[in-house]
Amino acid sequence: MYYRCELLIGGMTYDATNELVNWDDVEMSFKRGDYDGVVRSFSTKFEFANGAYSLLLKEYLSNYLNSSATLVFYTRNNSWLLNEKFRCALDYSTFSYNDTTCEINAVDNSIASLIKAKKGTQYEYPVKEIKESQPLDYDRLLMNSDIKWSIPSDAEEPNVSHVMTAYPNAYYTIPFYMLGQPEIATKDIVEVFDTAENRFESTESLFGEYLFKNISDRDLTIRIKVKFSLFITYQRPGVSFPIYIRLSSYNENSKELKIYYQSATIQTFNTYTVDIDENLTISPGEMINFNIALAKSDPIYQKFPVNFKFNSLDTPLNISFSERGKSVKIDCISPKVLLNRLLRSITDKNNVTGEIATGVDERLDMAMIVPAESIRGLPNAKIYTSYTKFANWMSAEFGFVPVIGDEKVTFVHRDTLFQDTEIKDLQDSTSDLEYNVNAGLVYSGVKVGYDKQDYDSVNGRDEFRFTNEYTTGITLTDNVLELVSPYRADAYGMEFLAEKRGEDTTDSDSDNDIFFVGASLDGEKYKLVRDGYTISGVISPSTMFNAMYSQRFMIEANARYIGAFANALEFTSSDGNSDVTINGVSERSSIVLGNKLFTVGELSVKTGDLEIPSDLTGYIRVEKNGHIYKGYVKSASYNYGRPEAVKYYLIVKDIVKEKAHRY
Repeated sequence: MYYRCELLIGGMTYDATNELVNWDDVEMSFKRGDYDGVVRSFSTKFEFANGAYSLLLKEYLSNYLNSSATLVFYTRNNSWLLNEKFRCALDYSTFSYNDTTCEINAVDNSIASLIKAKKGTQYEYPVKEIKESQPLDYDRLLMNSDIKWSIPSDAEEPNVSHVMTAYPNAYYTIPFYMLGQPEIATKDIVEVFDTAENRFESTESLFGEYLFKNISDRDLTIRIKVKFSLFITYQRPGVSFPIYIRLSSYNENSKELKIYYQSATIQTFNTYTVDIDENLTISPGEMINFNIALAKSDPIYQKFPVNFKFNSLDTPLNISFSERGKSVKIDCISPKVLLNRLLRSITDKNNVTGEIATGVDERLDMAMIVPAESIRGLPNAKIYTSYTKFANWMSAEFGFVPVIGDEKVTFVHRDTLFQDTEIKDLQDSTSDLEYNVNAGLVYSGVKVGYDKQDYDSVNGRDEFRFTNEYTTGITLTDNVLELVSPYRADAYGMEFLAEKRGEDTTDSDSDNDIFFVGASLDGEKYKLVRDGYTISGVISPSTMFNAMYSQRFMIEANARYIGAFANALEFTSSDGNSDVTINGVSERSSIVLGNKLFTVGELSVKTGDLEIPSDLTGYIRVEKNGHIYKGYVKSASYNYGRPEAVKYYLIVKDIVKEKAHRY
């Protein structure tokens, strides 16, 4: 095989083949990164003498830092025609020379090199510049709310919590004070207050003291629970009259609407127990309170007080309900658009494109990215991410990895890069064979999912898209494989951020986070995909979304890769709700992995066959000492100046002894 080296300077082409001093250092290599696509690279430092030296020096002395030169390498094929192998611009900021030779480095501006240098750089983009024209119609989660009240404990008598003094022919509100911070998950649904101990002359005036009000535009079903007892005495001996304990409601016009609870007639010198556990329907604008009605109207008796001695509450007053907030429109971004924006930032080139294979995983086809600031409805919302975060999300969530070409980056499923197809047979033309187990691919455990989030709401205990842990059955190592997505799929995290809409002056710990949802285009909006996923073990199966992004589906997307070192995974623990079942399968159940993509073995071998296949998705066959090895290229390299051998490092697919069965 014949090699040619040319310099392109000032519009002229110069044959520098015989004037490249360090031919022995010129090397072409192929390398597979994190079990993704193979990347081609070349040497970057060159030394020249004679005419090439003179041309490079002349260019520098004439144009200083504006100097420009390009190096092109060719190989001659069997038809004696030249095929370009690679070309690169030369970097005059690295130029040096002596009396006889000069040295200069290549500008490695390949996509692979630029991504490697900038992959961890975080970029921020205004959402409005890259959003879809159709917004996501976020129709919310059904959320539980819970409020508790207690009667004040201020009495000194044994077994008495509170003493209340009242007079006949009037209404008195019973004092109830909220216990702790009320858990109201959905805004603009209800108002809740403490109620003081106050006297009212009529039912119409009672509305000024209420503990619960429906401020929504729809009926609200609540559950109300309370249990307490009280002992009633009247200071005028020998007289008793009807007394009523009431749970009643009013509207904005001070009109009594309903009596939800009224005791039987209570006579003085009696103990009465209030015990309520009911579901009530509260109309828009309706307010409720607890009150005592004293029916005796004779003026003679109105001068004497009635004492109510409350015991400690057996069951604090509790009102709970389940509601979902109003739908909101949220800007969303397609993964492909975000990928292309990242590539443009990294390469500063408009001709570099990003693609994502479709029709492989419907979960990816329906995925839409939703920045946290967009969920909150912040003006001038931005998205914050890096290429590394994007790639890690694609890999952990979908098993998709990049294939980096000259002008394109394509994310494909990892399985497609390890085809069961022979691309080259080295037969027995090999030497220096060495086999070893890659200990870095042997794991005793797997962590999969998403980083644990700390919510302020008890509803958050329902969330299951955090981190699950599994054992592989391997005890040779304590290595743990982490398949953790940097983008979030937790439905409750989205819901809590949506509840913060309008609070544009308040920072949230999640403002820089990125969420994604399964959504489909429906006319002028994207709708959350819920069909096809039957879920149980959550508060509201009918409104829950993103079931398709559970940890089990993440494992299934990477099953053949994990199968390289494990036959099955046994569930051990979860950071979230582990009682979830999706499509009849528990998230806690064991997972059988099936066929492995490759093994943990690696093979290094040299060969005099210098032709490296153009398609490296299949396996290379090596026959040695009665064994047949099939392996995928992990790396390969050969030297232009010493083209006597190619050295391969192969990821072993399997080993066959002669023509017998695998072992």
